[in-house]
Amino acid sequence: MKIFDAHVHNFWWEGRESGDRFVAQLQETAEEVGIVKIALLGTPGPQGHAALSAAMEQAPGLFCGLGWLRLDEDSPSLIDEFAERGFHGVKILGPRKNYDDEAYYRHFERAQSRGMRILFHTGILGGPNDYLMGAAEDAWKAPPTGDDEERLVTKLGREARGRGYGFSSARMQPIYLDTIAFHFPELFIIGAHLGWPDYRTACAIARWRPRLFFDVSGGEVVRQHIIDGGYVMNEIRPEKLVYGSDSDHRRMKADVEAWRRAFTEMGLTEEQQRLIFYDNAARIYGIES
Repeated sequence: MKIFDAHVHNFWWEGRESGDRFVAQLQETAEEVGIVKIALLGTPGPQGHAALSAAMEQAPGLFCGLGWLRLDEDSPSLIDEFAERGFHGVKILGPRKNYDDEAYYRHFERAQSRGMRILFHTGILGGPNDYLMGAAEDAWKAPPTGDDEERLVTKLGREARGRGYGFSSARMQPIYLDTIAFHFPELFIIGAHLGWPDYRTACAIARWRPRLFFDVSGGEVVRQHIIDGGYVMNEIRPEKLVYGSDSDHRRMKADVEAWRRAFTEMGLTEEQQRLIFYDNAARIYGIES
């Protein structure tokens, strides 16, 4: 089965390896797993945009590029630049107002007019340390103690002052995509992580808005929530879901295999799984199936 991974960040190990090496490893993993397309998300600023362009040039048949748009700082003209660079859409995260604030409509209007897709982070935003899973996945996520904890909160304080007031997961809840879908019905919208943890709201609005989809990225926690909640088929159809790993190349194979098992245990047919793993994203990005 062909796979379209609709959620992969460029240079997951930024600073630890070159961009060329990262792309090469991603290509190798994609070939092994059966991933034929990847929506590759850029990082903010000119260097991030240039790095995304370089990755697309290195593997032109594999990547659909999404430039990183900062709603509070970037002009809608940046969307024009993304389109001219050959990017396929934009990634949005971390606004200081709610996603559906009218101050951002000019960005959404430009994206719709240029035929650009938008991937929104939805739900709770992760942080540098995980106070639930700890080091279960990666040692660097383990909660710090003592002086390390003091250094962490000092660092977070500096970052908070730099962002300005308003930054919060509260601004990125899935219900705000409903407003955007109402006002921009031609715009293809993907909400990441099925709105974690507001899954039922995400399912409900996807039910009624033609071009609003959600990806299932988020790792083991989100996957188990979706399984335990019984959302697929009961609250949301496969026609409204896209696969995304939101992982680096080390975890992609295991993530695909885990979702294959989960979908099979849910009773999804091969055709229904194909919608999630490839066909829906191919339609969103204008790729022939």
